[in-house]
Amino acid sequence: MKKRSISWEIVLAGLAFIAIGIYLFNQSNDSTTSDTSKDSWHSDAKPAAPPSPPSLPGAIVIDLDNLESLQNLENLKNLRNLKNLENIKELEIELKNLDKLIEKHQEREQVQQNLDKGLQELENELQKIEEADFEVRLQNQKVYINKDYNVEEATWTEASPGVFVFRKSFSTADLASMDLQLEFGNLNIIGNGSNSGEITLRATGDVEDPATFSRQMEIVKNLTTPSASFQLKSVGENQISDRINLEATLSIPKSTKIMANTSGGHINANSLQNTQKLQTSGGHITLNSISGSTSAKTDGGHITCDQISGDIALNTGGGHIKVSKPNGNLTAKTGGGHIQIQDAVGSIIARTSGGNITSSIREATGPLKFFTSAGNITLTLPPSINADLDISGSSVNLADSFAFSGTQEKGSISGAINNGGTPVVASCGYGNVNINVSN
Repeated sequence: MKKRSISWEIVLAGLAFIAIGIYLFNQSNDSTTSDTSKDSWHSDAKPAAPPSPPSLPGAIVIDLDNLESLQNLENLKNLRNLKNLENIKELEIELKNLDKLIEKHQEREQVQQNLDKGLQELENELQKIEEADFEVRLQNQKVYINKDYNVEEATWTEASPGVFVFRKSFSTADLASMDLQLEFGNLNIIGNGSNSGEITLRATGDVEDPATFSRQMEIVKNLTTPSASFQLKSVGENQISDRINLEATLSIPKSTKIMANTSGGHINANSLQNTQKLQTSGGHITLNSISGSTSAKTDGGHITCDQISGDIALNTGGGHIKVSKPNGNLTAKTGGGHIQIQDAVGSIIARTSGGNITSSIREATGPLKFFTSAGNITLTLPPSINADLDISGSSVNLADSFAFSGTQEKGSISGAINNGGTPVVASCGYGNVNINVSN
């Protein structure tokens, strides 16, 4: 069957249009971050650099920092050939830093309509590529383009030259929890709204044929009980992890309890609503649209979260932590990176050994506590907050517009904002503390 060439001019224009629409849509609802937060990732302190995790196989990330040139979008030309598409599991386009290009705001309803139209046009163009199945979705300022593999169930299949795929679907009618363990590789977890689940493993690298590959990898699975499990490990001492790139994708009902671990890759989780315990020995963790009770730990990578709520515990041995729009009880700890928390509702404990902390609070429902040994702390609080301040550092500053009663010295502030109430603690060993008021 003859393949139809996709119009990349339409796709590129559509992506740019979507990016601008997303920005306008969000700007119509979000408050502007304080200027002091823009420098929050820069510090005189030199935190320990996290080890570089392996690059995410089967994914392209295109950062639209500058839409005037669209140079980054040239990477989309990698998708011209369907054979290249076989080597791509997910195309993730991050949409950020568009404020330099957009000066005028439009009405929310019109922006939403334009956004939906642009996304539909992009989806239509991609679907014109024959012999390929795609899912295009918009979530949290990102466009996801997923490639589905139509291969035989529960067996390793060479989907295209050098690309080996294992796929297993299962019923989740009685499923309560899933325990997923990878000896190596990256892990994607996607919550769905159905009563079915699917695990897809995708491997590339130094592999001769499916039979050889299946002998070198052991899959131990139990997908028929309420407490399901899936484990992947290499057999013997063949060290197959040194010769291949592996990516696992789990699609499962969003209400399922998840326990997931990989020994050396990244973890991406989206749309989950129960208890999530995620851990990796050396990769980054990215969480989007997560609620419930969440524990995410990496020994050496960054943690990035957007729209996460509930009881949240984030821990990295040496990377940065960035959280946008948390709602709940947040604990964020890093051994040597910066912490940035934007537009928070709830309570916060943030601690780093050698980086800056920047946080903007929309509403405090519990204690706000921030600690760093060698960086700066910048807090932005609402003017109506009722708080008891306990602030210390080499130099401290409180915005004059706060209704404050207490004592202020060069290295400490102690007293109440408005009527007092919520404990606000900020402590720097060798850094400065600035407390600003939000608009």
